[in-house]
Amino acid sequence: MGTKLSVLATLGVLVGLVGASSPGPPPSATGVIEGLVSLQDPPPPRKTAQRYPGAQAETHEVQTLPAIAYLVGTIPGAPSARGGSPTMMQHDTTFVPSVVGVPVGGTVAFPNGDPFFHNVFSYSSAKRFDLGRYPQGESKSVTFPEAGIIEVFCEVHEFMRGAILVTENPYYAVVGVDGSFRIAGVPPGRYTIAFWHPDHRPLEQEVVVTDGGTSWVSVELGR
Repeated sequence: MGTKLSVLATLGVLVGLVGASSPGPPPSATGVIEGLVSLQDPPPPRKTAQRYPGAQAETHEVQTLPAIAYLVGTIPGAPSARGGSPTMMQHDTTFVPSVVGVPVGGTVAFPNGDPFFHNVFSYSSAKRFDLGRYPQGESKSVTFPEAGIIEVFCEVHEFMRGAILVTENPYYAVVGVDGSFRIAGVPPGRYTIAFWHPDHRPLEQEVVVTDGGTSWVSVELGR
């Protein structure tokens, strides 16, 4: 009887070891979206003045912004959208960085790093706000409950501008100065990819992502 119990116990240990060493299901394969965004007839640099009371009259070029590429809508099984609490600082009369991404329900902080007042505001339909004037060293924040593009300005310095992408998924990219972009880790599937630039018409088109593949997208944004 003791010998039989010993044999059964040994078999149980062996079965447990085999089960522990068995590989789990392979990780899901993902794909990459790469592409090139060109701008039709880019506008010449615009100049505008600051409206700060008592300041010396100056003209400045309007802050340039890059294009944004992003997948539209929620994506089942996707990880949480990245960058839950980014910062867009006011520094040297520019927004730094000029473009940030935030998931729906996320918050963006707007610290003032300049030795004078700023007033950050937006009239965008997805989120309207006006933070009022505040001095260097102070910071104010805004929470964004709805997906969309939020264009940001300064009431004091009308040449300042930025953009916030409020997104339902983590798959987006800021387009480089050479027009290139890359979105990695995308689950296989058929998606709508959108492109936005403040001085051009937005554009959407379909893209198919395959296991381990790279999908190429090339678009031109018109005026």
